[in-house]
Amino acid sequence: MKPDWQDLVSSSYPETVVTIRKMIEQSEYEEAMAGLDELEESMSKHEQRAVKSQLTRLMAHILKWRYQPDKRSTSWALTIANSRIEIEDSQETMPSLNTAFIQSIWEKCFDHAITLAKAEMNLSRKDKFEPAPLTWQEVFEDEYLL
Repeated sequence: MKPDWQDLVSSSYPETVVTIRKMIEQSEYEEAMAGLDELEESMSKHEQRAVKSQLTRLMAHILKWRYQPDKRSTSWALTIANSRIEIEDSQETMPSLNTAFIQSIWEKCFDHAITLAKAEMNLSRKDKFEPAPLTWQEVFEDEYLL
């Protein structure tokens, strides 16, 4: 019986690998390749979501840094540094998560960052908060130190 690769991959990466190994041992190479393809696609999507999440978090903290200078903290600086490290690590793991990928998700992440920053700054939906766009330098190059 052929495995439902999509279901298997979504429930457990390790179980998927075990099933692929069994397929190879049984010389069912085409089915094993189908499993590997599904696993690769799922892992790629997972890394993309992780980068989107970290970029949004990074941008939200930079917005707070920009608009609430009196509330700056070591925690904010560490969050900014950590998000940059996480994005860099993801890029090393998957080179396809390059500058072009980040630029392709930039606006959506910025919009989400505004929403997060508003909530963290305790602004209501009615409060006007239309920050100027963040630059690449602000997000990835500027230092944020107390």
